[in-house]
Amino acid sequence: MPARPQHTRLVIGIGNPLRGDDGVGALLAEQAGGRSVHQLTPELAAELAELEAVLFIDAWLAPAGGPPQLVEVIPAGAGAPDTHRLELAQLLAISQALYGRAPAACLLQVPAHAFEHGNTLSAQLQAALPQAQALMQDWLARHV
Repeated sequence: MPARPQHTRLVIGIGNPLRGDDGVGALLAEQAGGRSVHQLTPELAAELAELEAVLFIDAWLAPAGGPPQLVEVIPAGAGAPDTHRLELAQLLAISQALYGRAPAACLLQVPAHAFEHGNTLSAQLQAALPQAQALMQDWLARHV
């Protein structure tokens, strides 16, 4: 019988906090007591295998006026991972293949508008932040 994971959930922010709106993942992950990464790497698969649930948070080039949204991520292997960019579904598939399990996963996409150098969020992203925080809090409440 497989051992029960030690940790039940984790919030992982994706992005560069020194590139404007791209830092929203790190900001929200910090608020939730999670961690942040600049990009996804295969090494994260071992950590994911220990979890029941994971929430990824990332800046999103949404259609004009698009609100933050929470989407389920399903493990899927569409060929070999790109060496420059690993997709969430591929990372989950790596966890499943190497460790025999992957957590339930969701992606909180936060509409982003400005990616210039600096740590200031755009006015549009700041306006969407309360809705993104509410979605994150709802997810956290469901994954105690």
